Amino acid sequence: MRYGSGWIHSRLPVLCSSGLRSMVERIPAEAETQPYRELFPHCRDGVVYVDHAAVSPLPVPVVEAVERYVRRRHYGKPGLEWELERAARARKLIADLIGAPSEATIALMPNTTTGLAAVALALPWSSGESVLVGEWEFPAAVYPWRALQRFGVRLRLLPMPDGGLTAERVAEALDASVRVVVVSAVQFLSGYRVDLEELGQLCRQRGVLLVVDGMQAVGAVRLDVRRAQIAALACGGAKWLMAPHGSGFLYLAPELVERLTPGILGWLAAENPWDFFAFEQPLAATARRFEGGSLDVGAIVGLCAALELLHTYGPDRAEQRLRALSTYLWERLRAEFPELPLLTPAQAERRAGIVTLRVGSPERAAALVKELAQRRIYCSARLEYVRFSPHWYNTAAELEQLVAALRDIRAVRGWHMQGMAP
Repeated sequence: MRYGSGWIHSRLPVLCSSGLRSMVERIPAEAETQPYRELFPHCRDGVVYVDHAAVSPLPVPVVEAVERYVRRRHYGKPGLEWELERAARARKLIADLIGAPSEATIALMPNTTTGLAAVALALPWSSGESVLVGEWEFPAAVYPWRALQRFGVRLRLLPMPDGGLTAERVAEALDASVRVVVVSAVQFLSGYRVDLEELGQLCRQRGVLLVVDGMQAVGAVRLDVRRAQIAALACGGAKWLMAPHGSGFLYLAPELVERLTPGILGWLAAENPWDFFAFEQPLAATARRFEGGSLDVGAIVGLCAALELLHTYGPDRAEQRLRALSTYLWERLRAEFPELPLLTPAQAERRAGIVTLRVGSPERAAALVKELAQRRIYCSARLEYVRFSPHWYNTAAELEQLVAALRDIRAVRGWHMQGMAP
């Protein structure tokens, strides 16, 4: 069954009883978004994809850009000048998106982990210094700092009882040993959106570097690295940016670009990489010094196309629409399934694109996700939780289809489906 705008309007009397009709009508840019949905073939095929926090589908312009690059490679070198132009274009689009002062502060990276590891290895450390990170952070935000233990650096895990890290909790843990605070702009499981400006101000006042994992935020919600006083931010492209695996970036504040030497040097870190035997030449004066070796041009071409699509649609409009959709889903799940606690915060300002239900056990979560997939609704199981993550091109009609499927599963089989723990 195809669920379009007519279907959702036919449901409005039902929604009125839940007091949500006005919420549906407040989801912005419905008409403007419809043409963009044509860029996602699964929308035409009746698939409801609400798993962007795991990995996003690639929109048509991204696929076509990568295919063009591969066809050019089929005949040999596509041209160094063209490759460098695409890389420069990607850096510029990233800088504009995150409020960076210039593309000189952007290095292209294959993923978040590599970006964070580059920062960890470039900072000068002394034995006894420490790094603060939340105990519920995604492993990509933890392991790069764990590697510093061989230098005598302590990794301190902070409690996250509400699913997120607050400035207040960080302030309580700060002492003279702390050099770096690491945080996800949006927590991968709860969807908690950190107040980066408050945390950045605290870190600046205490002389501590704020390093951010932007994977669950960039492309979903806006952030401004300067206003938040972020020292470094790393992000991969395969989730909310809707770019290929192997694409991503690292932002470094200008003062870090100037003073840090990469822990791993490659030939592209040189000021003039094409002066092959000038081994003592200075490093690049920009964040490019962290790129090291040959870039994954295919991934960068796809990232560039994804960024161009986002800038065409409008990052502000994308955030407004996504937050309205996630609020709509949060309210619908709370109203329809009060027996299933929501892990995602109730405060709208602390949410981004993730809405997570606790279903009781990992087995139950896996079975429910499998049941939804059989109905062509795609989401993720994480521990004892089911995580939904729509994007700006999704519709309220699709979210109603998800709610209806959950209601049907509960009515027909209950939450205690075969193979599930009670």
